[in-house]
Amino acid sequence: MICPKCKVGDAHRSHRSGLMEKMASIVAIYPYRCHKCNFRFLKFRYATTEVAVEGPIPHASTQREIRATRSAIEWKRKRRELLMYGAGVVLFAAFLYFITRERGPSSDGN
Repeated sequence: MICPKCKVGDAHRSHRSGLMEKMASIVAIYPYRCHKCNFRFLKFRYATTEVAVEGPIPHASTQREIRATRSAIEWKRKRRELLMYGAGVVLFAAFLYFITRERGPSSDGN
């Protein structure tokens, strides 16, 4: 993340403090803090990020590797979410089965 004050790509996500930042995080606006100038600012999480060019531009193979790593991480996250939702549905179905099943006559003779 690039700091809007000093224009250095050394900002990181910061902890939320106060009601305003907690309410803003509901709509994916999170606080960031710059390591260099210690400036704190809010930024939309899914906004396109500008790239601070400080060194040479990475090679195409490096960019492919980065893209592959990001897509692998995204797939792992989606797979974990699907497994969690699937397990929840199975547990819910089992719960419904046990509460709605018809029980046979009791052994008391009643």
